[in-house]
Amino acid sequence: MNKLIFFLLFFICSMQINVEEKVNFDNEAYPFVSEAQESLFYSLLNELRCPKCQSSNLAGSNSPISNDLKREVYELVVEGKSSKQIKDHLVDRYGNFIIYNPPIEPATYALWFGPFILILISALVIIFVRKRII
Repeated sequence: MNKLIFFLLFFICSMQINVEEKVNFDNEAYPFVSEAQESLFYSLLNELRCPKCQSSNLAGSNSPISNDLKREVYELVVEGKSSKQIKDHLVDRYGNFIIYNPPIEPATYALWFGPFILILISALVIIFVRKRII
């Protein structure tokens, strides 16, 4: 009797999994005309940062703002905008924070060159301290 109950439970659970998989594959949220548009869309989702989730890209975030940005990126891709045009549009709206690799400009010098300057200063401090001890 226990084997029969176990078999029925296993059978019912496997039926549920198959139904869920079919729903996920049949329901495509972002339909595209070409594969080029689709690959551009998904590459942009990986390259753009969620404004709310500071360490997550748009593809990995499910916050309301990221869902709005996904929809906006989708609409821009369908309109035929290029990757650069889409990024420029979002940078104008959200600032350099939205992209993972901000451009090298005076406002981002500390971001780009700060770690190297700190390493150099640390090395110089270590050298001076060691010379005074010896």
